[in-house]
Amino acid sequence: MALRPLGVRDFRLLMLDTTLQNVVMPINFITLTFWAASRYPDQKVLYPSLLLAIRGVGLLAFSPIGGAFADRLDKRRVIQCCEAVLFLLIAGTAACMLFEPLGDGTILLVLGLVFLQAANMGFDAPTRNSSIAEIVPKEEMGAAIGLNNIAQQLTIPIVLPVVGLLNGAVDAGYVIAASLLAWVGIFPAIASLRFVSRGGSGKSKRVVADIREGIAYVRKDQTIQGVVLLVLVLQVVAMPGVGMLGPVWMTQVLGLSKAQFGLVAMLWGLGALVSSFFFARHLRAARSGRTMCISTIVFGLSALVFAYSRIPLLTAGANFILGFSLAGTLVVAMTVVQHKVADEMRGRVMGLFPLIMGVSMLNALPIGIAGQRFGLELVVPTMSWAALALAAYIITTRGSLRRTAGGPLSSLPGHAPPLAPGLAGEDR
Repeated sequence: MALRPLGVRDFRLLMLDTTLQNVVMPINFITLTFWAASRYPDQKVLYPSLLLAIRGVGLLAFSPIGGAFADRLDKRRVIQCCEAVLFLLIAGTAACMLFEPLGDGTILLVLGLVFLQAANMGFDAPTRNSSIAEIVPKEEMGAAIGLNNIAQQLTIPIVLPVVGLLNGAVDAGYVIAASLLAWVGIFPAIASLRFVSRGGSGKSKRVVADIREGIAYVRKDQTIQGVVLLVLVLQVVAMPGVGMLGPVWMTQVLGLSKAQFGLVAMLWGLGALVSSFFFARHLRAARSGRTMCISTIVFGLSALVFAYSRIPLLTAGANFILGFSLAGTLVVAMTVVQHKVADEMRGRVMGLFPLIMGVSMLNALPIGIAGQRFGLELVVPTMSWAALALAAYIITTRGSLRRTAGGPLSSLPGHAPPLAPGLAGEDR
């Protein structure tokens, strides 16, 4: 059952595209962080935080729109357009870093291109995630979500140490440019997709009305609301310190080299990969609200260990558990939402997850400013304690989430009839 979605041709192609994209994104994210910290040493915390924040603004502004469009348009065409645009934006970023057309002001051009990349992701992410239900049969959706998450995590343990080594050896602009080689595989994969999605949202309504309808839908369902709030706490409160500013933390606070950072960060990727395989194998756990609650608390406790540790080996161990628990939380969140949400609302609800990521990145700016002023050694532990306290409050006040069980699909609320054979089965 866990591997059955791989029998669907379009799902295999989408997984390949997702895997290659998740080679590119960590390379760009980490390389830009290193570049900003080394190119502007007087603002070594502020400028990396600003890059995160501008990504957040782009995701925050465009994810709700992207979710609404995912319910209206042919998802295959949206994915193809987004990949083409991302290629051009990353190529432009590499050129700016290599040639610095504005000198010290080049940071402004890079910020603009990063914003456009985030806006593009705001359309791509909800479309990509909601496409799974268009491609595989309903009864295989949980396994497909698990496999898709494996695709997202599979390359990270390899990519992170390689990125650290490359940034220590060659100019950051060349590292970004090298990531464009991934499109040798991306373009053929997305061009070969066949599935057709005409969208279930009424096109006569305005996009703003679609967005409001999606938010209202989440507010009425206590289980989905609890899922979204827990993801919000982890991503917005904890992640800016222990995750997004991790390269700055490990090089500035722990005193690691870029290559050593890559090795320690690799443990996060390994933890996420192990978690993805675990939940792809144990589908009942992936549909359990109690599993999500436990994963969230484990993440909060591990964040505290990370924040207080000054021993690289202990930090590496905390990184593994952080990766495992965060990936577990997100897999369960995606699985519970995909199973419970009505088909015509799926794109809009899934659009909330990149929206939350946008808020998370935006929050990295005030955390970075505070870290520049008071020191990350004070700010990161404070945010970790706050995340743990908020998660505990949400868990204790959302009984419906704790009671959400990993039963068979047919017993889940909101279960829709199987997709038409023309959408789900013809590619086998």
